[in-house]
Amino acid sequence: MITASLAYTILSKDMTSSLNKVAAQSTVKKDAQYYADNINKVTSVDDFLGDYKLYSYAMKAYGLEDMTYAKAFMKKVLESDLTDPNSYANKLSDTRYREFAAAFNFNAPEKDVQTDAQEDDLIGLYKQSFIDADKAASAESTYYSNNIDAVQTVDDLVNNTRLRTYVLKTFKIDPTYASTDFLRQVLTSDLSDPTSFVNTQGGDKYKALAAQFSFNADGTVNGTAQTTAQKASVIETYTLNSQSVIIDNSVGSDVVYVSKTAADYNKAYYTAKIGTITNVDDLVADSRLASYIKTAYSMGADFTAAALKTVLTDPGYAQLMGFTNVYNAFNFNADGSTSNTVRAQSIDQANKLTSAASSTTNYYTLTSRSSSITNVDDLLADGVMARYIKDAYGLGVNFSNAELKSILTDSAYAAAQGKAGLNADFNFNADGSINGSLIQTDTQLKSTTDKSAANATHFNGMIGSVNNVDDIMSDPVAVSYIRTSMQIADSVSDATLRTFLVDPAAASAQGYSDVHELFNFKTDGSVATLYASQSAAQSASTASKADNAAVYYQSTIAGISNVDQLLADQKLNNFVRNAYGVPSTVSDVDLRAILTDQSGTGTYADVAAAFNFQVDGSLEDGMAAQTATQISNTKFAAAARTDDYSSRMATITNVDDLIADPAITNFLKSTYNLPTNISDADLRSILTDPAAASAAGYADLNADFNFAADGSLPVVSSVQTAAQAQTTNDNYAARYDDERDEAIDEVADNYKSMMADSTSLLDFSEIKSVNDFLRTNSAADFTKSNDNLPDLFHVALQAFGLTDQEVSRSMMRKILTSDAYDPNGYIASLKDERITNLARAFNFGPDGKAASPFQALPDATMAKYATDYKSHVTMLLKDGPVKDKAAKDATAEVDYFAKGMAKVKSLDDFLDDSRLTDLVLKANNLDPKDYDKATLKKIFTSDPDDKKSYLNDKADARFKDIVAAFNFDKDGNLTRAKIGAVQNKAAEDRTQQLYLQQTLETQEGETNDGVRLALYFSRKASSITSIYSILGDKALYQVITTAYSLPSQISGMDVAKQADLINRFVKLEDLQDPKKVDKLLKRFTAMYDVQNTSQQSPALMILTGGGTQQA
Repeated sequence: MITASLAYTILSKDMTSSLNKVAAQSTVKKDAQYYADNINKVTSVDDFLGDYKLYSYAMKAYGLEDMTYAKAFMKKVLESDLTDPNSYANKLSDTRYREFAAAFNFNAPEKDVQTDAQEDDLIGLYKQSFIDADKAASAESTYYSNNIDAVQTVDDLVNNTRLRTYVLKTFKIDPTYASTDFLRQVLTSDLSDPTSFVNTQGGDKYKALAAQFSFNADGTVNGTAQTTAQKASVIETYTLNSQSVIIDNSVGSDVVYVSKTAADYNKAYYTAKIGTITNVDDLVADSRLASYIKTAYSMGADFTAAALKTVLTDPGYAQLMGFTNVYNAFNFNADGSTSNTVRAQSIDQANKLTSAASSTTNYYTLTSRSSSITNVDDLLADGVMARYIKDAYGLGVNFSNAELKSILTDSAYAAAQGKAGLNADFNFNADGSINGSLIQTDTQLKSTTDKSAANATHFNGMIGSVNNVDDIMSDPVAVSYIRTSMQIADSVSDATLRTFLVDPAAASAQGYSDVHELFNFKTDGSVATLYASQSAAQSASTASKADNAAVYYQSTIAGISNVDQLLADQKLNNFVRNAYGVPSTVSDVDLRAILTDQSGTGTYADVAAAFNFQVDGSLEDGMAAQTATQISNTKFAAAARTDDYSSRMATITNVDDLIADPAITNFLKSTYNLPTNISDADLRSILTDPAAASAAGYADLNADFNFAADGSLPVVSSVQTAAQAQTTNDNYAARYDDERDEAIDEVADNYKSMMADSTSLLDFSEIKSVNDFLRTNSAADFTKSNDNLPDLFHVALQAFGLTDQEVSRSMMRKILTSDAYDPNGYIASLKDERITNLARAFNFGPDGKAASPFQALPDATMAKYATDYKSHVTMLLKDGPVKDKAAKDATAEVDYFAKGMAKVKSLDDFLDDSRLTDLVLKANNLDPKDYDKATLKKIFTSDPDDKKSYLNDKADARFKDIVAAFNFDKDGNLTRAKIGAVQNKAAEDRTQQLYLQQTLETQEGETNDGVRLALYFSRKASSITSIYSILGDKALYQVITTAYSLPSQISGMDVAKQADLINRFVKLEDLQDPKKVDKLLKRFTAMYDVQNTSQQSPALMILTGGGTQQA
């Protein structure tokens, strides 16, 4: 008998050849063939356990031959869910059982029509589809704009499929049914001739189309096929008509995907059109204007035209509906005509009064609950409390406290005075003490605050129709509300209050400026006349120029190298002055001193801090005039000046008002690039004289204002001032996407709800089959609120860029029941990537019922990788905070891995995520730094059956198992070819390989136990991640103690001390290195040959009967 050392050396030198010799043995070959032929014919775990040849073959392969008898035990193992840490197999200490269970598919993933990951992906694609459609429409508009001017004949247009389709879709004509010849005749028709082709054969759509082109009767053009205006109109119409419908309402307005481009078109339309509206009927009759307003003020698409009209003309109704801000945004009289006076109270003013009223109510509520009120006298001594009660109960400011005390303390007297309700709302005894602990219960307190709130409602309802201060003063409820809210002293008479409302000086003198500033009354008590300093369009033009100034600033400031260069650039100079409120009285010399001041103090310290100039005006090497943050802050300050400008312009009544306001003139200098030191006279001339403005080069400034030659302004004749229009535009810009986004979310939420498991017997919407999936919303559940939403079928089509014209419900049924991964199947035959991706988003079987999800990596393999990864990243760490953190981080990576793998649809998806590849490599004890993406791709796309392939010839041997485990084909696509009914190809191959290794070990052990132990250790070494794994495996333990001549008595030591001793000789990281393992085993076999003189077979005993504990 040859020595163990020599035998091991011969075998390990060419292990592949050694295993091939075993495989060639007739009995082994026959058993392997039987296993391969029959394993995936098994239909159940009982079927598998009942076939002894299959079952025993597998048990031997995984080193469990001695447990073959325990079928009931092994059935529990095989049916364990390895993704559940508390499952039967996972709770067993011997890892061989987990490996055995992982090799089979007896615990297949739960059947699910659509996994959470698939659902999230589909909904993400559904939402993205609207963005993609908008981008596609934008690309078509760009193509049209770039090519339509080159059209010289009608045939150039009709024969260009892309241009022709664009034109037809613009006017909602289906290109499928529109003939080229018919379109040619339409385009060359004379619209002014009632007998022309278009007027006799074409409908309104074709007439509208013909009106946007300039073809001659013979199909030629004079210059271009479209004027600039026609071209712009077509592109705008196409943009608006190509908006994707999110919710198709059978009743009411559809909800469409309003893009930023479409929103800009709507804003331009509104700005241009609102100035032409003179009465409310004209406005609500224009559906585009009405829609714009409803969006701007979040009124809802279904808010009717009649209701909108009432809101715009009736302040009481507007207040009731919560749309006072809408009423105040326009200037309609009750009869729908245009008012040319300001509102008695603006939106901001109304909000301030409401806030003051709320503060007073809060004070009343808190004080009524405090310990400071011990009796009725305490209550009445507080003027705010007393006024609040008088206001709530309509008593008036002149109602005496003595009288109020009698009412509060004497129920009979209160009843006699008709104030029984007031007495009942308080808990005072006849002597004024409190009956109980509080002056009011919660119910009583609510009664009082509700009455106060009713007064607020009354005031808000009447203020919109106020045209004179006396309209307020003649209304006692309104007066009481103002007094209480603003805490006006009782000593202030109504006459004095009226003076405060119309005279700012009188109000200021007595500390009531805030009361005066809540209203817009002139000294004669009337409301101010509205003057049209700018129309909505003119205001928009000014705002656009202000934006251009900001763009110039940002693009130019980066090139400034010293302070003098900045000051010499008039645009930059003006922009800085405007942004930071530096008036023209500050010379450039002074501004230079400000910008170079290093003290950090002074009036303009913020200006100096916004730049990085040194004392001499230069910049440090590598330092810019402004950092990105400083530039952003300067632009933000300038934008605030634009808002301030709009607010200030609302009070301008003539040109002198404007010139007298430095904030406005600073803004105009920056916006229109006026000289910093322009005189008031020159600015006045430009604003009031078109000829002088033109001669000075500022015709655009003159055109953006409405000053007459004498500096006066016309009275507003439009339904909105420029400031009101700007507010409406700002609101629209902020909210144009609200309804669309809410609608998309509503559809997505409905999809999730419909796909979710049922939670009630009344809910029958659960999707268990293709037929369930293809139902409409109305047929799927009792809920009526979702009947107008897209059903599951249409959401899925939309997500993948398909329509029901391309895929009918019957075709969808065939798609969903076909194998999306079969290269020769029905779906592949359609050659449409959209349909392939659609099919892969669901898990239906051929019978139309729910099936198990198909993924790149089986659950069992993922669970194994997760366990191995955690073990490898912590195995060299000692117990303590560092190891705890590493374990926590490893858990986070494992969680990410599970979620990330659920999204992998191809090899590229997997390789593109380094966190996924790193975990797989580390789990298999491979260093990610050694394998870049290109190398991994070569490995995964190698032919595993070609011995000369990169995988078999150059890659680490461990990659064979890794590549086999993934369900990728050689092209990197997902494939079902590796999936078996009971055992996947990778697991079958590994079972066959393990069987050969076990057989080799057994056969070698029959002649030399040391060889068997060495081969076993060699096979297990890379999976050892803890010294305790060695202690728990008698065969591994025998190798180490023999190799280092450790006495047998150490087995009686404390386990921790044994581990410490073994650790002195064995380093876990060395066990991951095949060369070091080989060196260790050569030492072992040499020592075994020296020490083992007995003819008994301890190795055989250890490996077949005395190994690791089973549970």
